[in-house]
Order: sequence, then structure tokens, then C-alpha cells
Amino acid sequence: MRGRRKKASFLQPIKLNLKARLSNTDTRVRRKILRMLIAVVGVFMIYSSFAGPYGFVRIIKLHLQMHRLTECNHRLLVDLVDTELTVKRLQADYRYIEHIARTRHYFARPGEVIYRIKE
Repeated sequence: MRGRRKKASFLQPIKLNLKARLSNTDTRVRRKILRMLIAVVGVFMIYSSFAGPYGFVRIIKLHLQMHRLTECNHRLLVDLVDTELTVKRLQADYRYIEHIARTRHYFARPGEVIYRIKE
């Protein structure tokens, strides 16, 4: 049992042959392979920085969307405050109610005549 050998992988000759060829090749070829590898990694890094969920394009779109939502929130807050002020005035101020009745609904006191002028 001690004399058993491990089975060699079927890729073993390719691995050995590739190592031997790379170690025996000229330095220009190795530099060329290294440059190609660096170029591939560089292209991948540039692509990943512009595309995907963490890319610059997505970050800019999210920033613009946040800005639009903030403006919309501000407008809605102003409308809410204005509506609350109107409700308080309608509950307590009878002159404001009279003003609304006269301007929007054309109500008149007894004996008054309302003239509508068209432009």
C-alpha cells in the first residue's frame, strides 16, 4: 500500500508545459502578457465605476431624484401650512368667511346688488 502513487490530473501535462513555456519565453512576451492583463483589469475597473448599482451614473441619477423629492416635499409642506392657516381662519374669523362668500360665491347682503363686469 505504501507504493501507491497518486493519479495525475489530466491537466497536469498542460500545467507543466505552460509553466515551462512561460519560464523559457523571452521577457518581451512576459511583459506583453502583463500589459494585456493590466489593460483587462483597467477596463474592468473603468466599466464597474460607471455601470452597476454603485456606478457614477446611478449615483448622479439618485442625487437628482433626491433633489426633486426634496423640492416636492418643500412644496407640500408649504401647502400644508397654508391649508392649516385657512382652516384656523375659517373656524374663528367671520370677516374671512364673509370675504370668501362674497368673492368666490357672489353672496350679497340684503339690499345689495352685485354687478359682474366682463373684460
